[in-house]
Amino acid sequence: MKRATPFLLVAPALLVLGLFAVSLVSFIGISFLRQDPGGASFGGPLTLDNYAKAIGSEYARHVALQTFMLAVKVTALAVVLGFPLAYVLARSPSRLVRNTILFGLVATFLSGGVTRAYAWMLILGNKGVVNSILASLGLSTLPLINNEFAVIVSVLNFSMPFFVLTLFGTLQAIPVSLEHAARNLGASRTRVFLEVTWPLALPGLVAASSLVFAIGLAAFLFPELLGGGKVHVSATSIYQKIQTDYDLPSAAALSVLFLALTAVVFTAFTLVQRGFARRAEKRLQAAPENLTQAQPA
Repeated sequence: MKRATPFLLVAPALLVLGLFAVSLVSFIGISFLRQDPGGASFGGPLTLDNYAKAIGSEYARHVALQTFMLAVKVTALAVVLGFPLAYVLARSPSRLVRNTILFGLVATFLSGGVTRAYAWMLILGNKGVVNSILASLGLSTLPLINNEFAVIVSVLNFSMPFFVLTLFGTLQAIPVSLEHAARNLGASRTRVFLEVTWPLALPGLVAASSLVFAIGLAAFLFPELLGGGKVHVSATSIYQKIQTDYDLPSAAALSVLFLALTAVVFTAFTLVQRGFARRAEKRLQAAPENLTQAQPA
């Protein structure tokens, strides 16, 4: 019984993973089938035509590029806006400041994606909060919805807590004594950040960025509701293939290609993160010796 206990504990997780694996393999198998002309059914013989059409399609390449660029823009904004927030959360001596930031981040998890999407529609709409304020001030209204701007803002809002809380763990693990020692040896705050904090924070920064990048790549709800049909990403393109064109084999082929591209990107993220982690570990190991050598006589 004792030997069987570990298996019983992981059995539910293995069952769920098995269901995911079966679904994925089934979807890959469908991508090699043919869609019956004029119908919603599909069948054999096996073919690579769906992959050839997807790779040769200018529209599919445009959608893939737009999806990739959307993820890049959201990730870049998350780094610019999220890093200072995570740094303040990890280093602020004020409990009120830390609790306020934590509450703001955690509160976003209490509402679902649909709720947040409609909230942004009320804020950014043509007669929403922002444009109503502009109109009351006698200024011209702005096209803030049904475009890429609305999609980027909403996806950034959704992914920011993942970024900040992931990076917060890394920043909190960096010994504050290293920063204090560098300051005591005459380094400016800027130099301490650039030569102590930043290099040690890079592994966590890459990990947090990969999470945001993944959310940007897989975004469906926000482009669908806030893009106004003008922001075409891979998820909405696959959805359209299934729900509008009833072409499941082509949708499956697009999904497999998108999954392969995503795997390549995240393999690169993983390699970069491991490289920074090794460098950070070496820096931490060498820190006591370097500080001792640098200590004034």
